[in-house]
Formats: sequence, structure tokens, C-alpha cells
Amino acid sequence: MLTKVRIVCISDTHNAAPGQGYTLPKGDILIHAGDLTNQGSHTEMKKAVQWLTEVDFEVKIVVAGNHDLSLDREYTLKHKEGWSVMPQDVADIRESLTSESSIVYLQHVRKDVLIPSKGVTLRVFGSPYSHADTNKRQNWAFQYAEDDADACWSNITSDIDLLITHSPPRGHCDTSRHWQGGGCPTLARTISRVRPLLHVCGHCHEGRGVEIIEWNEQPSSSSTTEQVSRVLPWEDPGKNSKKQSLLDLTGRRGYTLQAGETTAVVNASITARSFGHGTKTYNKPIVVDILLEGTGT
Repeated sequence: MLTKVRIVCISDTHNAAPGQGYTLPKGDILIHAGDLTNQGSHTEMKKAVQWLTEVDFEVKIVVAGNHDLSLDREYTLKHKEGWSVMPQDVADIRESLTSESSIVYLQHVRKDVLIPSKGVTLRVFGSPYSHADTNKRQNWAFQYAEDDADACWSNITSDIDLLITHSPPRGHCDTSRHWQGGGCPTLARTISRVRPLLHVCGHCHEGRGVEIIEWNEQPSSSSTTEQVSRVLPWEDPGKNSKKQSLLDLTGRRGYTLQAGETTAVVNASITARSFGHGTKTYNKPIVVDILLEGTGT
């Protein structure tokens, strides 16, 4: 039977816990698509893990972002210059995340995630990676060069319901005043091939919002093209109001998802502006109601 599941989506909180510029609505699942911190220090990461542990969701699915340095064990191997990341800090933070039973931490892996009260099992792939902007002299975590993009995303299989990546796909919810070119073109081609029901991302702060992508009938065998039929816009009911920023995919408001035919891309950035582009302001979380196969209520 189809069961309604409420997913609260956030990303790019950058050291802001709930109550510090935004509030978390109630839901079954919390998704955080990366950049919990500003510089990923041990102290920043510990505070982020603390509030993630305390918030009341049955399941919390988390990926890191480029600012979360203390989760990237390869950071100091890749960067001769940059911040200092101690191996013991990486181990400690990862232990804090993975030892909490309600938190599912995904670092470029696929996992079946059970929502016990709903009798729903979500097939999820989560990744912290984003492509490096070669025009900016910045050394961040979990970044790849353009030449490595195909290898990075090639292992995402088409048997997933939910894709969580820190980076958005190029051309979809990827407006940015900081990252030249916005999202990753290879990731855009990947979601065209994989076609998850829901793709949650962040990274490009000004790209916050939703697009409903309708795909062409058959996935292309070409790795160089997207297969978009059309893109449906989303009007945010929470904009300039006290309402929640709700994306209703249950069919009551006209939006429905069909496996292999449609994908909802959600950029859930809480931080509204790129750093250095005005006063820090905050967006609301994006709340997704979706029908999934389950045995619960």
C-alpha cells in the first residue's frame, strides 16, 4: 500500500542550529545535504552532531559538504595548502555520527534505509562531493576535478528512490553568485540516467527551490546528453508567508512522481546568499510529502 512520508530537507546550515534563523517543521525523515559548518573544525562539527542528535525525527540522513573538512580523511593528502585536519578529528567526528542510531551518515555509498513506523524502506545514495571551481584559489573538502567527474558519479545505480548530493546538477536549482557555472554537468547527465524519485542537494545558495523534471520515455545510452522532456516550476507557499515551504507530491496539488519518468530536484539551502554577498539571511526548510510503498499509516 502507498504510505505518505514527510521528508524535511535542509542543507548549507553553516553552523546555524535550528532556532538560529530557521525552525524545523515536524516530519518523519530529516535530510541534511551538507555544509553543516563553515570550516569543518572539530568544535564546529561536534556542535552540529549535537543538534542533529537532539532533533526529533525517526531517521536523519546526512551527507557532508565541501565546508565539512573534518569528515574528509583525504583532505590533507590532497591539499598542501589549506586548513589543518587531524586524522584523529576525522575518526572522532565520524564515530559521533555513525554511533547515533537515528542518524544515517552516507559518504558516497548506497544504503537501504528503513522508516519503521511507516513500514517503508528507502533505497538511498548519498554523496558529499562537488566539483572544484578551478578559477577560485580555495581548498575545500570532497571536491573533484572536471576530468574525474565521470568516475565520481558512474557508480550510482538506477535502483534508488532517493539521491542526496551536496552539489546540484548543472542547470537545475544551481543558481549561484559564488560557484562559476553552478552545478555539475556530469551529475545532471547522471540523474537523467538514474532517474530517482527525489534528488536533494544544496551548495549553490541562490539556487534554493524545486524543479519537477519529466524525462523522455527511454533513458539515453549516451553519457553526453540529458533526456529532459520538460521542467515543471514550483511556487513556494512559504514565500512571504507563515506557511511551510511545502512540496506536495501526493497528487493533491497536481504533482505526482512516477518511477523512471519524473524526478523532483530539491535544493534545500538554508543559507540564502553566497558568502560575501550581503547580510546572512535564511530560507525555510523544504518539506516534501511523498507516497511510498509501505505498511504503515
